This record gives sequence, C-alpha cells and structure tokens, in this order.
Amino acid sequence: MKKETVSCIFCKEKRLYQVSPTQFKCFTCKKKFSLQKYQHEQAMIQAFIANQSASLCASSLGLNYATVKKMYQKIRLLLMEYSENIYHQQTHTFSQYDEYYFLPTCKRKNPHYLFDAIGILGMVYETHIYTLLLPNQFAHLKHLEEEAIEKEMYARFLMQHRVAHYESFENPLSNFWRYLETWMEHFKGVKEENFIAYLKEAEFKFNHKNEAEQRSILEALWQKAFYM
Repeated sequence: MKKETVSCIFCKEKRLYQVSPTQFKCFTCKKKFSLQKYQHEQAMIQAFIANQSASLCASSLGLNYATVKKMYQKIRLLLMEYSENIYHQQTHTFSQYDEYYFLPTCKRKNPHYLFDAIGILGMVYETHIYTLLLPNQFAHLKHLEEEAIEKEMYARFLMQHRVAHYESFENPLSNFWRYLETWMEHFKGVKEENFIAYLKEAEFKFNHKNEAEQRSILEALWQKAFYM
C-alpha cells in the first residue's frame, strides 16, 4: 500500500509503497530501503558525535555491539577520506606546522614508554588543522637494552630538533595537541595500527566544534557513500 508519512532516503520522493513491516519501495526511483535501519544509522551518527562508546550506544539503542562498532569504523573511514580531500584542496594555504609526539597520559611519566610515542605532523590552514602520521622514529632502537644511552640521546635529539613554524605562541596547533590529549582519554586504549582513524576523528571534531555542523557533514558523507 502507499505510505505518505515518510520520504525516500535516496531521492526524497514522498510517494512510497510499504512492501513489508520494515521496508519501503519508492514510487519514482524504485529502490527499496529499511526506514528502521536508516533511523538507527542516524541515531548512531548522533551517538558518535556525542562521543558515546560503541558499547553505550548499542545498549541505549538496543542494538548489537558489533553492529555499532562496524558503523563507527565506517564513519571513521569516511572522515579519513574527507580529511584527505580537504588536504588536496588546501595544500597551498598551509601557514604553520608543528611536529608532535603523542603518548597517552598514563604512559607519559614513565620513561619506559617513551618509544611508544606516535609522531604527528600538524599543519594549519585558516583556523583549521590537518594532521599526518610521521614514520616511526624509534623502530631502529627497540632492539637495544632498556637503559641504552643511545635511546636517551636520540629522544633528546628529537625534542631539541622538532620541525615547527608558528606565527604566534597561541595557535590552532598548540590548542589541538591539548585537545587531542584530553579527547583520547575517554578511550581505553587504541592500537597503534588504528590510531590514524581516531586522530582523524579528533581532527574533524576540533575543526568543527559545533555538533549541528558535525551532524550535517557526517549525514552528507553517509548519504553520498551509501544512499546515492
């Protein structure tokens, strides 16, 4: 039967046929979709924006944890692509840059964790920032003894010879490094191979602090990736 209360998620046509308790078919584009699934996706996007864990989101929406985790992974992949596109558009406008080594707060005071630090190059365009992961600067030292003098000397060298160019002491990159350290604390640990995805999420949320703006961008990215 026809259903007039919702619009097609593909073409926005209002003339729909309900073909099952959960599925609709568009009168114009002929595509089928699950309104319930689409609404769950919108709710998960909002939970992602609110920094809800996948576990908490799954519990509050009555969904399977694996479903939410997979959705979050897809969103982070979209943000990585979004960030890359911005980089290519803004390459000629970068005005400031800084080299930074990230360590979780719980590891920062223990010198044994120094060589777990992840190198990041941050760049500024307008009031926004873009980040790149640096090659692992410590890989060639990991076979040495814990107390090897070479490790200490190399760590000092890196800190004294960081690549940086600022136009002022208080700048977007300094603010972002502080934001990143605080923001990462609500995770229970991120594997090094997954760090780039979380870094790009932090970059996106720092650049777009207004949640309504975040939602608008994420919904557009999701629509383009899966409903166009």
